[in-house]
Amino acid sequence: MSKKAVIFLGPPGAGKGSVSVLCQEKFNWKHLSTGNVCREHISNKTDLGQEIASIIAQGKLVPDQIIMQMIEMWIVTHQYSLDGIIFDGTPRTVEQSAFIDKMLNVQFKEFETLVIKFEVSEDVLIHRIESRVVCGNKDCQRVYSLQTGNPLQSKQLMKCDVCDHNLVHRPDDSVETLKKRLAVYYQHEKDMVQYYKDKGITILVVDAQEPIEVVFENIKQISNY
Repeated sequence: MSKKAVIFLGPPGAGKGSVSVLCQEKFNWKHLSTGNVCREHISNKTDLGQEIASIIAQGKLVPDQIIMQMIEMWIVTHQYSLDGIIFDGTPRTVEQSAFIDKMLNVQFKEFETLVIKFEVSEDVLIHRIESRVVCGNKDCQRVYSLQTGNPLQSKQLMKCDVCDHNLVHRPDDSVETLKKRLAVYYQHEKDMVQYYKDKGITILVVDAQEPIEVVFENIKQISNY
């Protein structure tokens, strides 16, 4: 079975992180979440973290230079233990797409690249964001939902199932910030889709409004894994 480099395209709240957790557990793929890496810097109050926090609070995208630097550092750390990579939260621009494409062609020639686009309505995104909580442990950051009956609901109220830390709302998980982030994201999505089409890479589309376990099974099917 070939190794996979899976690129998840989709707006904030589309479920990319939740599906990534299932892919980690079932396939042993590594999850590269630029959002989690950014939040680690913010939590550690590094200079970079303070800069990122200010950018996110304004609903803007973190600059390509910062994102690409973090990707490169992550790859150096994990490159010898990879059966698969999930790119979640990146690429967000054509420049990031080109950077990742070049890196895969040079360092991971044996990997099959898959681009999977999550499609979901704004109303559903808002509902998910309002219900989303995450583990407050910066080394965990597992995502949960407060929606009753949701498979991502924690077993114990506001406690992480994995490390027992308290669950918290992300500071940037507000409707106002989400709408700003969506506007910025969709400005770039069209260009990224065209970039992959020009490269001859097929974009696989999933209905991300389905329950998370259904989305995962659909991704499993289309990725032939």
